[in-house]
Amino acid sequence: MTASAFESGRRCWPYVSREANVFYFRINKVKIIDNETTKGFLGLGRDLATVQLWSLIVSGNMDLPNLDELLKTTDPQRKKELVMDIVKAVAATRRLTPIESVKDNQTAFFGDTGYVLYQSKEIPEDFSWQFTAIKLNDRTRDVGAEILGVVNHQEFGSFANSLPALIGGTMNPGYTAAVEVGKFIFSIVGDVLSKKRDQQIGLLYMSLDRVEHYPHGVRNSQDVVDLTGNMYVDYAIFGYDDRKAHR
Repeated sequence: MTASAFESGRRCWPYVSREANVFYFRINKVKIIDNETTKGFLGLGRDLATVQLWSLIVSGNMDLPNLDELLKTTDPQRKKELVMDIVKAVAATRRLTPIESVKDNQTAFFGDTGYVLYQSKEIPEDFSWQFTAIKLNDRTRDVGAEILGVVNHQEFGSFANSLPALIGGTMNPGYTAAVEVGKFIFSIVGDVLSKKRDQQIGLLYMSLDRVEHYPHGVRNSQDVVDLTGNMYVDYAIFGYDDRKAHR
């Protein structure tokens, strides 16, 4: 999939009626500095990479299954089952797409309007965004299936057992649970991909809250550098209170 095809790839993702949307978080542009690919022996060959971009956004508005039961149960097997459902719910919000033939210093534009990664009927009080770029060694592999497969990882049982303690004393257990699950998904998938000779070439973690970052429902940021210094991202927030607008 080329960068231009990526721009039109928005139609491949679920469409939600405009009437339901009062909050949008969209990505406008991604720039990769070094694709971590060499031209090979004697500098021959093409310095191109297939890059998988994937995004995971969680908010306090996310409806997680059986959270109350998770905080009450002492049965390790039941905890594992309940956390498995939460992991699947969080993982289902992911957005995935590959870009082929990525060069060094290449910018991928999401059309002239950007692409909505998250939309909600309400402006969330806070949300967390995790975004990564991975150079794939095998472009035919299904990364989406691997994300859902984290529940079979050897560390999942330990994580499931510890999650209730991590969220029990927080002000918003649902939001905290979703964030912790997102971090777990990223760490396990990263470990799995590294063993398959894939390479993470960009990683961005962001936590935003309404009071500080979008008090009026609007925010536009350009050239946000990631944790590796190898990826720059443009994103925008737009939201309005439809109920107030019709008073």
